[in-house]
This record gives sequence, structure tokens and C-alpha cells, in this order.
Amino acid sequence: MDISFSCQACGQHLVIDAAGAGLVIECPNCGKDVNIPKLPDPQPNSESPPSPAPEEQKERTVALKWTPPPSGTRPPIKK
Repeated sequence: MDISFSCQACGQHLVIDAAGAGLVIECPNCGKDVNIPKLPDPQPNSESPPSPAPEEQKERTVALKWTPPPSGTRPPIKK
């Protein structure tokens, strides 16, 4: 899932993978720091509960947690 947002300084439209939520990057247009917005927590749908996965798939499910780099570091910007 991608996050679409705009630079607060120049209005440049940016799109980044959801893994970058909460990071600060440099705007490729104006060079100012841009805070990548965090995704809102999805609201549970009360109309239809999630269907349970078959036992075979449950055994193979792996949960991963992405941790952003320490503050003050920036990912490289490709120009």
C-alpha cells in the first residue's frame, strides 16, 4: 500500500511505500524536510468478520514488524 502526500513547503506531490510511514525525507523538488504521514489504524468492519484461515495456512503465517532507522538518519534519495 502506498502513501500519497504533498511537501508542506512547495506542494510537490509524493508517493512512498507504507513502510516509510512516520519517517522524514528530503523533498526531491525543494530539498526541505518532509514528514511522511502515518497511516490511520483501519477501522474494523462490523458487518462481516474475517474468515478464518485454513489450518495449513495458519502454520505458515509469519508476522514481521518493521522498525524505522534511528531519528536523524535519512534514507538515500535517488535523483
